[in-house]
Amino acid sequence: MPPKTIHSHAETLVETEKFLTKNPNGIVEIIGATASGKTGFSIELANFIVEKFGKKSEVISVDSRQIFREIDISSAKVTEEEMCGVPHHGLDLINPDESFSVAQFQKYAFEKIDEIQGRGNVTILCGGTMLWCDAITENYKFAENGEKSTEKLPPKWPVLKIGIYWPREKIYERTDLRAEIHFNSGLIEESQMLLKKWDLSHSAKTSFGLLEIEKLENNEMTKDEAMELNRKRNRHYAKRQLTWWRNRDDIFWVDGEKL
Repeated sequence: MPPKTIHSHAETLVETEKFLTKNPNGIVEIIGATASGKTGFSIELANFIVEKFGKKSEVISVDSRQIFREIDISSAKVTEEEMCGVPHHGLDLINPDESFSVAQFQKYAFEKIDEIQGRGNVTILCGGTMLWCDAITENYKFAENGEKSTEKLPPKWPVLKIGIYWPREKIYERTDLRAEIHFNSGLIEESQMLLKKWDLSHSAKTSFGLLEIEKLENNEMTKDEAMELNRKRNRHYAKRQLTWWRNRDDIFWVDGEKL
């Protein structure tokens, strides 16, 4: 079921301007399903903020797979070219044989936001790892062992949450296309390298492509079967994301088809 209200591109820019005018220390969060266009819109929004406020923006990637070094194609990690000069954080934090919890990432993000605001810049959170996003903006409390508490603390900053909406069948088409592009532009070679070089952590192994290429390497699947499994896993993840954010009244939804 789609959100009650889906806004236009122009309305989203107006809402962003209103929010930052009222909340100079506010942060903007861009969320949505995988392959929804979050990265491109975050760069556009960063340029818009420069134009309207004369303030630079810095993006924090909120993605539990992009934190790994060398897991690039599999995680659809933003490239230097795609950044267009906008500083990015939250990338390449650990090696693929290490782990990083949501509590650790929350601490990292809080410190990074303080640094960004200390430079007089605007923070844009951009990502689709649902719990990690909410841990930052909802200020989840974590126990000393890193487990999430049922208690929430007051939000540390005002937040404008912008969700990129696509009909489910459309987002599935986009994830299918992304799987095909990745398979034909280095995903197989990247995954082969990672499987050979690293004793991958459980978290790293969840990156799309690694399971499929491992099965391909072991002659358990053909390339076509591996690609189809990749499509299926991406679609399943997109469904989980859409379900997580469904019926939320704190998200300003923008029409992804018209971005």
